[in-house]
Amino acid sequence: MQTIMTIFKDYGGSGYFSILFLLALIYLGFTEEDRRIKTLFVYIPAVILILFFLPPFYILYNRLDEGTYYRILWLLPMTIVIAYAGCRIIGRHVKAGVLLGCLVLIISGNYVYNSQHITPAENLYHLPQETIEICDLIRPTEGEERVWALFPAEQVHFVRQYTTTIQMPFGRDNLVESWDRIIHPLYTLLQQEVIPAEELSELSIESECHYIILLKSMKIDGNLKDYGIVQIGETENYLVYRNTPVEFYEYGN
Repeated sequence: MQTIMTIFKDYGGSGYFSILFLLALIYLGFTEEDRRIKTLFVYIPAVILILFFLPPFYILYNRLDEGTYYRILWLLPMTIVIAYAGCRIIGRHVKAGVLLGCLVLIISGNYVYNSQHITPAENLYHLPQETIEICDLIRPTEGEERVWALFPAEQVHFVRQYTTTIQMPFGRDNLVESWDRIIHPLYTLLQQEVIPAEELSELSIESECHYIILLKSMKIDGNLKDYGIVQIGETENYLVYRNTPVEFYEYGN
């Protein structure tokens, strides 16, 4: 039970959002008259919460998918329930409801850019601009086959969000330590302080990577040109290489 409570607390962060959700559930439980809305916004979330806090359910879930129990909480429509309850309160008590809403925002809110995980958007995609520049440089044009590219681990999430025309030898499964995973040799290689050029060439050819993207700060033992790895572009922090030994696929084959 302690583990379940820890997961719930970690998911809730400061706790304000979880408290608001529980208060909204209680309020709607007593005041909502529409049975369909009550089923969606009260009964179903209540059942999910009860199941979440049951130790036998936790044990059973972990046997199926260990380390992802927090995802049960994704099923809770927290934002919608809180917003709906807030609208109901304001609809019935306009002045008091607006005042209460403002107080809740002041007390529970925070300046998002104080977080190290959130930065002002650089573009409409809300992705690092360097990711977009690199992808636009190497991705195939319409009608061409997808390409394979080796990216540093920190770029993997962003590339997948921007385009599906660029495939990568390893994905998020290599980055989450708590998951049962098979580590790709290229991921292991990129974590080394000094990367042997010969080994990088061999593994990238084996994985059929048409392009290789490396941080400028990465140290390479050897000359990449000797292995047909030719620089074709760069951004502020990354170098973009064409891995010439790997040929492009012919469309339709």
